[in-house]
Amino acid sequence: MKIFAESHKTVFVVDHCPYMAESCRQHVEFDMLVKNRTQGIIPLAPISKSLWTCSVESSMEYCRIMYDIFPFKKLLMAALAAVGPPNPHADPECCSILHGLVTAVEALCKITEYQHEARTMLMENAERVGNRGRIICITNAKSDSHVRMLEECVQETIHEHNKLAANSDHLMQIQKCELVLIHTYPVGEDSLVSDRPKKELSSVLTSEVHSVRAGRHLATKLNVLVQQHFDLASTTITNIPMKEEQHANTSANYDVELLHHKEAHVDFIKSACLAESKRCQKERGSNKTGDNHIGGNSREGTFKETVTLKWCTPRTNSVELHYCTGAYRISPVDVNSRPSSCLTNFLLNGRSVLLEQPRKSGSKVISHMLSSHGGEIFLHVLSSSRSILEDPPSISEGCGGRVTDYRITDFGEFMRENRLTPFLEPRRSLEIPLERAKDQLEKHTRYWPMIISQTTIFNMQAVVPLASVIVKEALTDEDILNCQKTIYNLVDMERKNDPLPISTVGTRGKGPKRDEQYRIMWNELETLVRAHTNNSDKHQRVLECLLACRSKPPEEEERKKRGRKREEKEDKSEKSGKDYEPDKPWQESERLKSVLDREKEELAEAEIIKDSPDSPEPPNKKPLVTMDEMPPVEKAKGPMSLLSLWSNRINTANSRKHQEFIGRLNSVNNKAELYQHLKEENGDCHVVPLLKFGRSRIMDKLRSLECQAVTQSILQNSIQHQKPPI
Repeated sequence: MKIFAESHKTVFVVDHCPYMAESCRQHVEFDMLVKNRTQGIIPLAPISKSLWTCSVESSMEYCRIMYDIFPFKKLLMAALAAVGPPNPHADPECCSILHGLVTAVEALCKITEYQHEARTMLMENAERVGNRGRIICITNAKSDSHVRMLEECVQETIHEHNKLAANSDHLMQIQKCELVLIHTYPVGEDSLVSDRPKKELSSVLTSEVHSVRAGRHLATKLNVLVQQHFDLASTTITNIPMKEEQHANTSANYDVELLHHKEAHVDFIKSACLAESKRCQKERGSNKTGDNHIGGNSREGTFKETVTLKWCTPRTNSVELHYCTGAYRISPVDVNSRPSSCLTNFLLNGRSVLLEQPRKSGSKVISHMLSSHGGEIFLHVLSSSRSILEDPPSISEGCGGRVTDYRITDFGEFMRENRLTPFLEPRRSLEIPLERAKDQLEKHTRYWPMIISQTTIFNMQAVVPLASVIVKEALTDEDILNCQKTIYNLVDMERKNDPLPISTVGTRGKGPKRDEQYRIMWNELETLVRAHTNNSDKHQRVLECLLACRSKPPEEEERKKRGRKREEKEDKSEKSGKDYEPDKPWQESERLKSVLDREKEELAEAEIIKDSPDSPEPPNKKPLVTMDEMPPVEKAKGPMSLLSLWSNRINTANSRKHQEFIGRLNSVNNKAELYQHLKEENGDCHVVPLLKFGRSRIMDKLRSLECQAVTQSILQNSIQHQKPPI
């Protein structure tokens, strides 16, 4: 249905009863030349307007504002110029307000030119064109019961005329009507009618009541109503430099309040600049030099919201230099004031004025511009943000600050999958395409991390088959099979202990353990699948498969625990080795030095024996120096080789696997005296020198001294006493 809003038709009904000829009792100074008056001349007495005059002037001001901003497609059906002032001696019955209300309903039933064009375009569906309107009635009611009687009259009249319009081609039925009753009374009297907000009397008629004093109070009320009825907003321009009328060489700053469509303030609401403007408005509200931000209503004490913009000195006449996002017609609130007249004349001469937002700190922000086109003044909305003609901003300049690891490529793919296209196919279901698109967008964003470091599964190519189909509204059997394959592949990766793309940004050390990485991955995957389990039963099957694969057997868990304990133990040993290493190399070097000195002494003694002519040629053997004969490892300072570390570890492990030789346990300085009982029994002098040598050199010394017999006896005695062989 093509609906014409209530603002399409507005009918003014002004009471013409004798009471409206009464004075409003608000005096107006008629003689303005007070300072230059000649002495002896009596000043003129102040005058006061009648209730009728105040009502007509307020109605005309309402019409002026509306026609300034909406010169087309808005109709005000008022015939006040042909009606003279009310006669205070006329019969009240002859000029009842009821006649005007009936005429207003008849006017609303008439077809306007714009409605006729719409009906002609639709032809067979002409009944789809709506008909709505508004009646503004300015009267002096006697009481609240009198107001209810007027409302009932309008309701009955609409019902009767809708019946007539149903059978006529030149009339239209009223689908919605707003009745605005304004009770006006002289200043100084008490009101007999109470205010009432908008109330629905029937499916066709709504009514609201306003009780207002006459004079400038009535004009202020209609100024507020015109903003409500036509979605207007107020902007106050401050610090306008203007020369004084009495002193041409001086200038002062003035304010001018303008009305325009409220869409000119959309950017203020989005950028939260409106709150700052209101705060400045409250701070400057106590200024009495005309620099207030309440506009024309401040004089009457009625608060009205207005956005404050500061005048900038015009520097150019070219409008095309500024990036403009909207232009709206304006209308001054106080059109007859000198500041408003000077501003309009300045703009109509081809000048442009830039307007900036009042800010206590920071750089200047120019948000609007005033300029005229074709004899009409427009308020231009300038783009205070980055222009589309400029280079795109860096990703670090956004709301995330210096975050640079956004999933930009994935977001581009996400936009490509959710872009809107024209819906050309005929609708076969009740589902609206736009609602279906919103539902798809909601499904795709249930779990969608924006930063690479906050996700693991979306960085894994192996999870793509599952992540791409789980967001669907319904899954097929093939989709379920692909999801299960993906889960099984992840299980196989965990069994092989494959690495995962875990981000280490902002972390110290090596990052989480491999088991912890897989635990994070499984938790995130479960979060993704659970977000879509309510889509269908097949989504639930995917979740069940995932949970079944996550529940590992007890022996697997025990193996994981042992592996974790072993890794922790190795880490501790490495750490303790690092602590032990600084004191160890010096002691190790001392130990190796003593071993080398002892080997040199033995080699020198062997050379002396070898040079004897009576000694046989000994076999060519290398001296056997085992780790068992080395002194215990002592702490040393200096570097330590990898071979020494490995040998110490192997010797320590091997020493735990056999029982130590008793002679080595009872040795002194790693030397043990062998066969002490032989010395005590037969007192053989040849035995004592032999015992001074090591085990590897005994046979060579025996050959050189030709003591084979002694050697055989020693061997026999060792066998008898169950001693280890030499």
